[in-house]
Amino acid sequence: MRIRSTCFAAVVLAGCASTPSGPIMTTEGSTLVQTGRVTQVRDVAVHGGRPSGVGSFIGTIIGGVAGSKIGSGSGSTAAGIGGAIAGGVAGQRAEEAGKVNTSTELTVQLDSGESRVYRVDPGEPFKIGDPVRVTTVNGVSKVARY
Repeated sequence: MRIRSTCFAAVVLAGCASTPSGPIMTTEGSTLVQTGRVTQVRDVAVHGGRPSGVGSFIGTIIGGVAGSKIGSGSGSTAAGIGGAIAGGVAGQRAEEAGKVNTSTELTVQLDSGESRVYRVDPGEPFKIGDPVRVTTVNGVSKVARY
């Protein structure tokens, strides 16, 4: 009987426990807003990252086919191999050259005393002395005039 009354008391008390009211909200990451002034504006060339290999592949095929047309027999084979190598290198260089973009870098003197460099899209109208707000969300910063 004692076990039964203990279980009954536990059930009654569990039913009386309060539950949080309203929506439960969670946040991931953080947002940081800082202000400062632009101290330098400059355009920079940004290489577009890692080549996909398509330029090298196409260059290898074209170079190999063109090289194999030279001479006959083993000379044709050697010329085809040489053409494939040269074509692959040329194709890779052409692909890398096509992936260069321009960007604008801003040096910002934050009100906290720190000086930081941010990259913005080219053509955004920033000038030295402009007051700016830097908003950083999950490590990604956005610079805007205010």
